[in-house]
Amino acid sequence: MIRFVHILLFLCLGLITIAQENELFISDKIALEESRNFLLKSNFIESQNNSLTDIVYQRMEWQVDPAIRYISGKVTSYFKSETELLNTIEFDLSDSLIVDSVFIRNNSAAFTHQNNKVEINLQESLLLNQLDSATIFYHGVPPTSGFGSFETSFHGTEFTPVLWTLSEPYGAMEWWPCKQSLADKIDSIDVIVKTPEQYKTASNGILVSEQVNDSTRTMHWKHRFPIATYLVAIAVTNYERYSDYLETENGDSIEILNYVYPEDLEDAKGKTPVTAEIMQLYQNLVGDYPFAAEKYGHAQFGWGGGMEHQTMSFMGSFGYGLIAHELAHQWFGDYITLGSWQDIWLNEGFATYLTGLSYENIETDWWPVWKQVYSDQVKQEPDGSVYVTDTTSVARIFSSRLSYAKGGYLLHMLRWVIGDDAFFQGLKNYFTDPKVANGFAYSEDVIKHFEQAADTSLTEFFNDWLYGEGFRFTPPVLNQLTKEKQ
Repeated sequence: MIRFVHILLFLCLGLITIAQENELFISDKIALEESRNFLLKSNFIESQNNSLTDIVYQRMEWQVDPAIRYISGKVTSYFKSETELLNTIEFDLSDSLIVDSVFIRNNSAAFTHQNNKVEINLQESLLLNQLDSATIFYHGVPPTSGFGSFETSFHGTEFTPVLWTLSEPYGAMEWWPCKQSLADKIDSIDVIVKTPEQYKTASNGILVSEQVNDSTRTMHWKHRFPIATYLVAIAVTNYERYSDYLETENGDSIEILNYVYPEDLEDAKGKTPVTAEIMQLYQNLVGDYPFAAEKYGHAQFGWGGGMEHQTMSFMGSFGYGLIAHELAHQWFGDYITLGSWQDIWLNEGFATYLTGLSYENIETDWWPVWKQVYSDQVKQEPDGSVYVTDTTSVARIFSSRLSYAKGGYLLHMLRWVIGDDAFFQGLKNYFTDPKVANGFAYSEDVIKHFEQAADTSLTEFFNDWLYGEGFRFTPPVLNQLTKEKQ
């Protein structure tokens, strides 16, 4: 009966509504690809050696051509010792790539490259908090696995090549030497990319220089906020670019920079301005956009969905729902990042629900549809917890039903249980918690803030709906919560 009513609802709204529904509710980066068997298992295990160092700065210098699946360059890493006596440092890098040489400061260093690890012998043992640097020169063809972390394809009637990266969750090591970690954000980065002259590079942070010499273009992006490794990204093609702006109450403005395919320029210009309105809503509900000192932006790439790379989301299209979802990740996913893939709902469930709130407050006709669609999706199958117990399965981590839909609806039910005032106060308190600001969070962190705001224990609620499967309560409670909240 629910499915029948759902079909009637969309028939009444018309064929345009059906098309929009597909984009609004299933167009995020993973959900769109699941039906194509795009998700593969990954057995990556974070190195225990990661805890021995703190990466404070990385400078990436790359040379790429989107017409060729190949990368060369060097990555310089400044790091502090987190132990009393550090003799080696280790970076994650696929064995498919070739390390040409390694330098500690300006001196050649001995290293090994095996089992997807580059281990470097330091020239002298480092004491606790002592700073040093290492530069890795490398080249090669990045492997194709998982999400396709380094990909090339084409766009437009002229089949113009485009290159993009997408490293979530375990793919950064497939194209650059890094510390693939959910325990240590890089304090700041510079991304410098040389390409053939006709192409432009989109990346994190602000563009500080762009030089054209000898038929090449070199673009230098500077990002001065802590960033998780998987959020570092580049996209390269013959972009056109333009900016929208959010004018703030204090007279400043936040740039929303768009890198789009030439053939989609006019269409994009008609769709991206709503980003500013959604950003203002999120600021009101959660807190100020965390990267306002630099920018927010979009760059088109070759997927049907999107990916929330810090300060510049990569977009397969410019539908309202996708814009709202990837923007929401700048608060939940980028500024506050999950501390474990078991807690993926802190990224995807939160972004899904903030998207829902944008319908409730801006595109109000779609709010009942949003609730019905996600309620139906959660109940398509009877089992499954929001909390991820098998993090070796990328398909489970990014389950559209559990991590996205059920994770988002968990927040909607919590709002009903504790009331609007406590819910939104808890959300703001979580966002401003210095313990997780520019860092990593776990489910216990956000639960604490909701409990404090509501002045009650939520142990039973989260045991049922986060850690448990909630199935035994689903038919009467979920339907009733949906009905009463509407």
